[in-house]
Amino acid sequence: MHQIRNPRQLREQIAQGHHEFRILLHYGLYSGKTIHLSANGRFLVDNHIDGAKQRLTAKQLYTESNIGRAMERGAFIVCP
Repeated sequence: MHQIRNPRQLREQIAQGHHEFRILLHYGLYSGKTIHLSANGRFLVDNHIDGAKQRLTAKQLYTESNIGRAMERGAFIVCP
């Protein structure tokens, strides 16, 4: 399990070919995300739980999604 703590680390993991991530929840549950980078550097997030798609800046990861909060708490991981 490799924790992602900030947008820079997320970009590094995506550059290494990782696109499947999880937010760890209580009781062993998780929220799956597929994340790619767009040509302009925004994060393209596909939320597995409801099929919602988002196009977010690094700042918006904290303000318009739960990814930023999960990173701050050590609960955002790259899938093996």
